[in-house]
Amino acid sequence: MKIFGNCFFIWVGMLFLAGCSKEKGSEPALGDGYIHFGVPAVTVETRATEGFIEEKLPGGASFGVLGYCLAYNPGTTTYNANSGTSLWRIKSELCPPSVFYRQKVTMDVNGDYATYDNPKRWYTDGANAELGNVELSNTDEYQYTFFAYYPFEGGFTVVPEDARTAGAPVITYSMPYDGNAGEVRDFDTWTPDPMLAVTYNVQRDRRMVDFNFFHITTGLGFQVNNYSQVGETVEDEGDGGVDLVIYSIKLTGTFFRSVTADMAETAVEISYDQGDTYMATYVLYENEAGTVVPWQQDGSEGSISLEPEKYVRLLSGDEKNGIFGPNNDIQVLVDYQLGGNERKVVPIDRPASFVPSPGTRYTAQLNWVNNAFVLIMQPDNGDMWEDGEAVDGNEGNDDVIFE
Repeated sequence: MKIFGNCFFIWVGMLFLAGCSKEKGSEPALGDGYIHFGVPAVTVETRATEGFIEEKLPGGASFGVLGYCLAYNPGTTTYNANSGTSLWRIKSELCPPSVFYRQKVTMDVNGDYATYDNPKRWYTDGANAELGNVELSNTDEYQYTFFAYYPFEGGFTVVPEDARTAGAPVITYSMPYDGNAGEVRDFDTWTPDPMLAVTYNVQRDRRMVDFNFFHITTGLGFQVNNYSQVGETVEDEGDGGVDLVIYSIKLTGTFFRSVTADMAETAVEISYDQGDTYMATYVLYENEAGTVVPWQQDGSEGSISLEPEKYVRLLSGDEKNGIFGPNNDIQVLVDYQLGGNERKVVPIDRPASFVPSPGTRYTAQLNWVNNAFVLIMQPDNGDMWEDGEAVDGNEGNDDVIFE
């Protein structure tokens, strides 16, 4: 799967990330000539914030940054001062992350500005000792490119492994699960909300480096609706539907554990490691006493929805590699009882037409219709983590667009 130009074309769906405010940014004491970071943008609808990331990174949160500008002369590790004015897609193969390498950037306690240790200056004309006393010129036209990942601690591995090795970054995120995770109940607290961001071709006069983070996981929640009809009880009595009792809802199967993003703008590839998986049974809902989903006398259905924090985050996969995992063995297990009938556990397969998108929250509607559950995957249209439309063809565009 490849990405071309300034735009990330990943999976299915289209999401645009709005630029963040420039009124707040780097630590106030950081003066002119230094590289400032703005408050990262994370566009999130109101209901989706519960149990997920807020509309901005929370106070005290940290993200990692890689920064690029100058490329090496071919076949050497000597910097080419003239390469600074080249766009990222031209110089990426020979460019090391010499501006920043895995720099930790931390939001203040209120999340109003970003700060980092040993602040770094934009390049200026003249000899630069950090670069081997290379004589720099025309630095006001230099093009910088920055990559960011969140959270800073845990989950991400980055290539290259040091600041002197040339080449676009390859960033891999791994879910925090062992190969056999068993039954997972606390996923809402220990599965993070991993995100990536890119800002291409920034010049010094911009002063502020703004990031627009996008999510790399899919949110999946569940709702049960009761559309039962006359004659579905043991006694075959009544003038309407009957109550549906839910004891548990579980999501089980073999899931992708890692996803890799090769960030070389002109041919960025998103790939899943089919050998890096974990088996898990996510306990999404459980009540041994049973929760009644009533049939309504007025003809409308009864329903129950899981709390927002019970949305599980998954690596979405794709049609080529598998949805959520390489074996396409993901099932929903529903432990239920209808009216006076026997209590049962039924497995329900993923709808064949359902292809999830990262950064989107879905509700799996378990609808009881005509003596069986019908599973419908419904995107929460107002609750996408990111919203908008794609914009293409602008070399200086710092918005991340993915499809």
